[in-house]
Amino acid sequence: MPRAPRPLPRSLGRAFTSADAGVAGVADQRLRRGDLVAVTHGVHSLDRLDGDARLAAVALGLPAPFAYSHLTAARIWALPLPTWTDADERLHVIRPTAQAQVRRPGITGHRGLETRATTSVRGLPVTTRAETWADLGAVGLTRDDLVAVGDCVVRGRPELLAGLHRVARTRRLGSARLRDAAALVRVGSRSVMETRTRLALAQAGLPEPLLNARICTDDGEEVACCDLVWPDAKVVVEYEGDHHRTDRAQWRLDITRVRRLESLGWRVLRITADDLRGSRLADLVSLLRGLLGGAAG
Repeated sequence: MPRAPRPLPRSLGRAFTSADAGVAGVADQRLRRGDLVAVTHGVHSLDRLDGDARLAAVALGLPAPFAYSHLTAARIWALPLPTWTDADERLHVIRPTAQAQVRRPGITGHRGLETRATTSVRGLPVTTRAETWADLGAVGLTRDDLVAVGDCVVRGRPELLAGLHRVARTRRLGSARLRDAAALVRVGSRSVMETRTRLALAQAGLPEPLLNARICTDDGEEVACCDLVWPDAKVVVEYEGDHHRTDRAQWRLDITRVRRLESLGWRVLRITADDLRGSRLADLVSLLRGLLGGAAG
């Protein structure tokens, strides 16, 4: 019966480098035992790591200076990525142009760190939100994908909008698409689907609405904060995800809000993802164009 692996010194922690293990008196053959996980070259862990723990462990074995970038940075920032990126588990690491690019299994290396603004998030070196958004133009995101990410970047942080326009003007892969996307990013959208609704209606030639605008009575009492609002025509579009159906409290609130808005003379269109495709979108555009009248051109 094989002998049980010798316990490791507690000082090593959950993840550690081969060098640190050697200093702690751990022999190389102990690091090859099956109870340890090889995280990346020269880094081991006591168990499988995910999320920030995995990124922190990989960082132990990467040559400085570096930062996480592209899709990896977007996940660190919790930016809304298209679902097709879920299958890509590679880590994106950027280093200075003059230094060797990282080439390891499971890691995609990039150059140009000296041209990127970086920061630290939860102890992880990462490109800033604006730089991360710009780098996503090189990994296959469409213009509308980039607008959705950009809307998220500036949500609650309107001062970052100028930063998106600045990085969109720099020379990098996908710069033309970045410039197109930056011109369409708006402060105020609260979800990806609100952004996609706005873009679909704009593509159809409808006037641009206010985003998440407060609607009040003549006495100043707030009645609702609505997704897309055309105040002159007193028209509202509310995008409703599935939680509006499954959450009983939300469902009741929605009914009350719509009733109050309609009592004040507003027309409320409640839409779902199905209304943004094919003939359903054409019907929505036609209805809105009629409701908006002269404002729709």
